[in-house]
Amino acid sequence: MMELHILGIRHHGVGSAKHVRARLDELQPDLILVEGPPEMDVILPFVFDPAFQLPVAALCYDEEAPQFASFYPFSVFSPEWQAIQYGLEHRTPVKMMDLPLSHLWQMQRMNQNPEPQPGQDPIAEFARAAGFEHGESWWELHFEQAYRPGDARQHFEAVFLMMHTLRNQGIKTSLDAENVIREAWMRHIIRSALKNNVANIAVVCGAWHAPALINLDDWEKSDQKLLKSLPKSKIKVKSSWIPWTNSRLSLHSGYGAGIHSPGWYRHLWENPDDSGALWLSKVAQLFRTQKMDVATAHVLEAHRLSMALAALRNKSRPGLQELNESVVTVMCMGDEVLLNLIRNELIVGNVLGSVPENLPKLPLQADFESQIRALRLPLCAEAKEKVLNLREALDLKRSVFLYRLHILNIPWARPVESSGKGTFKEIWELQWSPEMMISLIEKGIWGNTVEIAAARLLNDQALQSRNIAQLANFISLAIPAELYSVLGHLLQYIHAEASVSSDIQELMQTVIPLAGLGRYGNVRKSDIQAIETLLGGLIIRICIGLPNAAFGIDGGGANNLLNIIKDTHRALYVLDHTDWWAQWLDALSRVSTRTGVAPLVSGGVNRLLLDARVLNRDAISVRMHLALSRANEPAESAAWLEGFLDGSSLLLLYDDNLWNLMHVWLSELPENDFVALLPILRRTFSKFEPAARNQLGQKAKTGVTMTGESPPDRTHNFDTNFADNTLPFTLQLLGFNHE
Repeated sequence: MMELHILGIRHHGVGSAKHVRARLDELQPDLILVEGPPEMDVILPFVFDPAFQLPVAALCYDEEAPQFASFYPFSVFSPEWQAIQYGLEHRTPVKMMDLPLSHLWQMQRMNQNPEPQPGQDPIAEFARAAGFEHGESWWELHFEQAYRPGDARQHFEAVFLMMHTLRNQGIKTSLDAENVIREAWMRHIIRSALKNNVANIAVVCGAWHAPALINLDDWEKSDQKLLKSLPKSKIKVKSSWIPWTNSRLSLHSGYGAGIHSPGWYRHLWENPDDSGALWLSKVAQLFRTQKMDVATAHVLEAHRLSMALAALRNKSRPGLQELNESVVTVMCMGDEVLLNLIRNELIVGNVLGSVPENLPKLPLQADFESQIRALRLPLCAEAKEKVLNLREALDLKRSVFLYRLHILNIPWARPVESSGKGTFKEIWELQWSPEMMISLIEKGIWGNTVEIAAARLLNDQALQSRNIAQLANFISLAIPAELYSVLGHLLQYIHAEASVSSDIQELMQTVIPLAGLGRYGNVRKSDIQAIETLLGGLIIRICIGLPNAAFGIDGGGANNLLNIIKDTHRALYVLDHTDWWAQWLDALSRVSTRTGVAPLVSGGVNRLLLDARVLNRDAISVRMHLALSRANEPAESAAWLEGFLDGSSLLLLYDDNLWNLMHVWLSELPENDFVALLPILRRTFSKFEPAARNQLGQKAKTGVTMTGESPPDRTHNFDTNFADNTLPFTLQLLGFNHE
């Protein structure tokens, strides 16, 4: 006599997993069918490998379009995992029986995939009747935590009866339209097994599907009609196992419903008899690692409180809610903020699984894994900084590898700005997430190794780009990634684009990353002669065209131009090339005296020339005097001053001539003009350090500072009454109250 046993479970349910294991021991089936895509069948034999460390996930993806992918995560308390493990241990065939992904993805591409409809939580009705706010908490209490040995058969009968009742009452879920197709396929798989004379079949599926998988003959004709209507698919689905994380178990992915407490569930699986004392001991140990004073008495008192709370709520033992409440009350003195630490470290848990090395992999994936082992760069779910010393051979190889991943847009490693000025130090932030494996698989079309794939992808992006600044950025990536095979091509592309470009700002933006590559000449032992040749040509064109490019630009364009000029100035200063530096300073000098240049740009350029000692203090005093002259519009003078000061207060603090010029100009401003200019002036002075603003405030109280030289010519018209009236505004501008 053929027997069919339906085991309805909750995905990632501790009690469900224990009952599945116990029921399979009782049934000793000839075949186990598990909810999941049949494309997983080829990777099921690897599950028995001792190298598996949970959590893991089955990754299924379209071989030709890897963006079509699904994850099917498992942990030790996943009922499906326990069913698969049982089958492998007892040499019982295990097959996945859900709708193939090839059909599902084909329907998606043809826009035939059923859309989710408004629905409800099926078990919410039972939960509300029992006084629970959510169906999940009711199910957790009665079906997951209420495990009793020897009760497996009654457990699954109760689950089946409940779901059968709900479906007969017409309860709808949001996925009913999709479930119609999926359940038809499940019944088709079960019928095929029965026709092959399999005597004893155990079916492990989501509880909601259980009532739909009986009375197979009643469904046969409608199932055949529905399944024949499925679109034919030529999609080739590849499958493998990948490491997963506890935090990702909380997401809905594939068939697996999310859970909020994977660390807690694992604790329940490993310690089924714990009344809460062991868990509270873990919490106390965690707090002690954070230098918190938690004694054994705290653990005992928290346990008593949790037991009392459970009794008040008619629970046989404390759950996570009761334990959390007791921890907050006893150990945290009412401060719930510390629950975040428990949640991250224990309730969820920073755990990353691992899988065997002999799994089927793409060549690019295999090369990636081989290199991270050789470079001792383990995958980690928690963000960690890695400081590299490029003078060390191993760190240099690590840097090259991470830059190649950066080019491939694999976001595992992110470069972090270093605070030091040396060229031998790099900082990377490493944080792995399982979804990044999809990005890696997608890049398999570019090559079988990380190096080849990065070079080909970079070259392809360069071919499609007409922006020379972007091309320069590609070069700045290619050199630290040591992709010399593509470097020559990039230089040709950028030379071709630069030779026809008349956009001086774009050329300057090109120089900035190229100049930064000069530091790699010593660090990475790279030949940068070709880059220097290219830079020389670009700098000549920039220096010739900059004065004209600065003409007639105002508003936001002036601010953007000044920022680019300052960045280029810094880049050329670092290069320390005498001829280029002289050409650049000559170009700035011509900009500083050219009429029609925006005051903001003129002020900023004059400041650069002062800092470079092209202009001395006397010369800059004359230029500032002219810029702040009454012949100019007040707004133009304020813009020149903003560009000139550029967030540095030292000039005003220690150069009395410049201070007097600014002070007199402010004092002579008509009140309406002063009020109108306040936003610009506030922006200018807000960039100073608080201590500098304090010193300037004190200096403002004394007014004009006598330096032994005659004040500017305009001081004979100085209006002391008006100066007294504007002094409060000046002090307010600097952030002080007038006393």
